[in-house]
Amino acid sequence: MTQNRSAAAATWHYLATVDVNEGRYREAQTKFRMALAIQQEMGDVYGEANTFANLGALAAEIGRADAGLRLFVIGVLLMREVEHPHLREVEQAVEQLAYSLDYSEEEFTEAVEEAIESYQFDQGWGLIEEAFDGMTSLAH
Repeated sequence: MTQNRSAAAATWHYLATVDVNEGRYREAQTKFRMALAIQQEMGDVYGEANTFANLGALAAEIGRADAGLRLFVIGVLLMREVEHPHLREVEQAVEQLAYSLDYSEEEFTEAVEEAIESYQFDQGWGLIEEAFDGMTSLAH
């Protein structure tokens, strides 16, 4: 059963990535959510870290960079926890996004704290809702 759930999460994640590459952002975020729900249910921190980073990138892509940054931060924090091989790449993406948003050091620290609080409160789902609220009305 666990192997099937793990395969399902990986499949949802893969299909979401295909959707992103094809510009189907609405479908991608739905599939990333499916993957994340399974990963969190299973305690798959490695997969969860990947999915949060991808959700952060997707949010930034659709013009919701502030929310995207916070999702990316959750990805980074989880990647640090599991010594993820893509940690440095995602840290660089976070730094670039914060720079493009012209965040001060204080604003960046506040964003990190908000991401941590959100993850502790509801495993980041509130931030996901914020990032993709109204997504069904998007053309993509």
